[in-house]
Amino acid sequence: MVHELKHSMLARQTADDLARQRFVLALKRELTGRIRPGNQLIFDARVAPALRQRLRSKAPLDREEIKRGLLAEPAYQTWAALTRCSQEMMWATVSEPLMRDRERIEAEGRRLRDSATKLGGLDLPAGFEPPAAMREHHVHLQPQGYAYTRDADDVMAGALYEAGGNLYSMGQGMGGDDSKGFAAIRWLQAQRPGFAPRRILDMGCSAGAGSVPYAQEFPDAEVHAIDIGAAMLRYASARAEALGARVHFHQMDCGATRFPDGHFDLIVSHNLFHEVSNETRNATFRECWRLLAPGGIALHQDVAIQNATRTPFEQAERAYDVYYNDEPFWENYADADIPRELVAAGFPPGSAHAIALGKINGPGHWFAAVADKPRAARA
Repeated sequence: MVHELKHSMLARQTADDLARQRFVLALKRELTGRIRPGNQLIFDARVAPALRQRLRSKAPLDREEIKRGLLAEPAYQTWAALTRCSQEMMWATVSEPLMRDRERIEAEGRRLRDSATKLGGLDLPAGFEPPAAMREHHVHLQPQGYAYTRDADDVMAGALYEAGGNLYSMGQGMGGDDSKGFAAIRWLQAQRPGFAPRRILDMGCSAGAGSVPYAQEFPDAEVHAIDIGAAMLRYASARAEALGARVHFHQMDCGATRFPDGHFDLIVSHNLFHEVSNETRNATFRECWRLLAPGGIALHQDVAIQNATRTPFEQAERAYDVYYNDEPFWENYADADIPRELVAAGFPPGSAHAIALGKINGPGHWFAAVADKPRAARA
């Protein structure tokens, strides 16, 4: 498994660009690795005693009480403000070289997508309207948001997503060549030896970094990927072509696709469900059941923030992303019982379960839910 990071759709950067990004990376690592653990100490020493005194109770504090206490604590406010600033600085440092190189990047995108020898395809249906939540929220504070599209050549949503995402991941301690797609493939190869899907679907593919590994590792498979942003998908398509990967990209809502019943042997997603509503997530699971062929597998990877395994303090402290990182569905996802929702969507009891998905490069693990469609099942 080789996770190739260099391709012609990336911005040309100067030494000053890289120096600014290294500063932001160092700041993010300091805030995440050294300062953030202090939030627990501040809570134990100051916030919890003050809350119990005010509430006149020795009962365990709940998540909402802890949130209010943390938001009123100056030390937490300082950490949260610095973390918000570091995120805004991250986008600024990757945006400048992209905007400076925009004309070349868009021309390269056109060349790759329009090539007579192109490998995959791009389907952008006229009149498609991205969901309101994706238009209204700038998830992760990405400038203009995931769904923004300026014109028929625009690729900046995808370019920003890849450049910012790489820097963000390294700021969380992950190696620069970590790959969520390869992590899922490694699990499949170990746990489902001999599994050879004919058709694969990546739901919520964003800039396509998670889609390309499936085309590389399953060269005989037909790989499709969907997302809601036209500029995101233009970039993803050109990126895949630049890397020599055959992927067919489509603008679709993952909760209401246009594919026929039983069309795919493997359906995956990567970091999708903490960014969509409960309704969209459950509609997506129903689509997975409908779209999988008998004997097919759904594997959904995401961040490991499940509240069932977290203390009330940990749950409240992680709400930072709701308040300051424009992640409105963060807690909905953290509260969800994903395997149970997959069963409610049609998968038989016992066929869906959660796993710890080891990272390719970095500490800890991803959360993933795996569901198998029985060979005798119908859509």
